[in-house]
Amino acid sequence: MKTGRALIALAAGLLILWVAAFAGEIGARDARLRIAEALHLDNAKDVHIRSISEGMGGQAIVEASIDAAFRFEKDKSGKWKAVEVRTGDQTWESFELIETALRKEKILRTTADMRAISVAIEAFRRERGHYIAAKTAAALIDNLSPVYLGPIIRRDAWSREFQYTGSEGGYRLASLGPDGRAETGDEIVIENGQIVKGAAE
Repeated sequence: MKTGRALIALAAGLLILWVAAFAGEIGARDARLRIAEALHLDNAKDVHIRSISEGMGGQAIVEASIDAAFRFEKDKSGKWKAVEVRTGDQTWESFELIETALRKEKILRTTADMRAISVAIEAFRRERGHYIAAKTAAALIDNLSPVYLGPIIRRDAWSREFQYTGSEGGYRLASLGPDGRAETGDEIVIENGQIVKGAAE
């Protein structure tokens, strides 16, 4: 199978990174080095800073574009597909491995957020004597925040709102998981404080 290499500037989609700015303002040089380090790039000169704006709480938003080499392969139907990105002179990273790692991280993060919400629900029940009767996660969070739940958590790691149905006697909190569809086997579900679907942390 033939392979092709394409050196492209990712100008079409700016890479937006949250960068901790603990020592005052972050400069372009430092941002370039931190981005290269985060992405395991051998050469920080491949990172081009477009803008830096300070955020709240010791954070900044850095917009950057990256020059990168990609290896392409033709699939069985003859269509080209990017399969690897070069991060160093002889180092190639597989998109499949990157996607797998990202999927796992999002599942773990979503599960942790759902556990935090579940703990808040249980604290509400202990104090009030019943669960929150509601049909949406928005109504649930409105009842929990700020007394029982500090940070407001409304969405899973795929930026979709959690699903919640609850009565005074019990509740079901769910994320549709990576594919965003119900009943496909990758949902994450907590019922009455117990994970009944999804990966444990």
